[in-house]
Amino acid sequence: MPGKAIKRILRKPVDHLRRLRTRKLIDRIRSHGDSRISAVGRALSDTLSGNLKEEDRESMGLIEQRRTGLLRSTDEIDVIDYGAGNPDSMRSKEEMAGGVHARRKVSDVCGASKPPFWCVFLYRLLRELGCSSCVELGSCVGISAAYQAAALNNNGMGTLRTLEGCPEIARLAEETIKGLGLENTTVITGPFNETLEGVLSESSPVDFFFNDGHHDHDAVLDYFRRSLPFLSREAVIVFDDISWSPGMRSAWTEIEEDDHVAASFDLGEIGIALIGSGSGSGSRFRIHLGSLMKQWQSPGGSE
Repeated sequence: MPGKAIKRILRKPVDHLRRLRTRKLIDRIRSHGDSRISAVGRALSDTLSGNLKEEDRESMGLIEQRRTGLLRSTDEIDVIDYGAGNPDSMRSKEEMAGGVHARRKVSDVCGASKPPFWCVFLYRLLRELGCSSCVELGSCVGISAAYQAAALNNNGMGTLRTLEGCPEIARLAEETIKGLGLENTTVITGPFNETLEGVLSESSPVDFFFNDGHHDHDAVLDYFRRSLPFLSREAVIVFDDISWSPGMRSAWTEIEEDDHVAASFDLGEIGIALIGSGSGSGSRFRIHLGSLMKQWQSPGGSE
């Protein structure tokens, strides 16, 4: 029998075994003695199973309607990109500091937003953690910010400050936030190296920091280290796109090994660092979600 045929036959049982192992690991994390570790487990479990309250689904549905509208937009805007571009761009530090100017479709800009699965996970994580002071680095058009803000809103507490370098993209993020009636969120415009420290100072102590901005090894580590003095004793930091490039993967490895990190979760695309101490100190969790995510359906109506 040809090798390809054998692989096709074995694929289903292998995927089934991987799903079982992953679910067992998530169940163990859910029952962990450290409250933050167990919160991550519950957020993952509820996201994967679609175990959501009606108020959660209503909030997500409204946000996904906004996403759909932006994805269908034919408008163009002037974009200033202070980031690393794409993994093959090889931009110099001078180029990133000065910003790269371009004309882009709103639909393309929105396409860079976090997909529904990860937005639902962020929402569930914040619902579980009950944070009061949150900062997001990289607003894009405000989709992930809206999910976080809605979670805080439904918790009945908490504020979010979200930073965006490009003025035109920040304007779209503000329209997203205001259009959804999320009064607990502020959009701050400007290069991160100019705005981050002031925002962290105003938000201190920060309970939750979502770093979805500058995808560059040195920048990620710099923003991580600059954030540490302003974090609460048991803050949670989420790093996006940790496998985006070799540099991002290297930065994530260094963060996991940092003395300030009590426990970490490597979810492939996203990394989570728990700051401080706790019963789970030194724990590192690797969770392979690929086979489970293939079966996932968005509660907001988007794939």
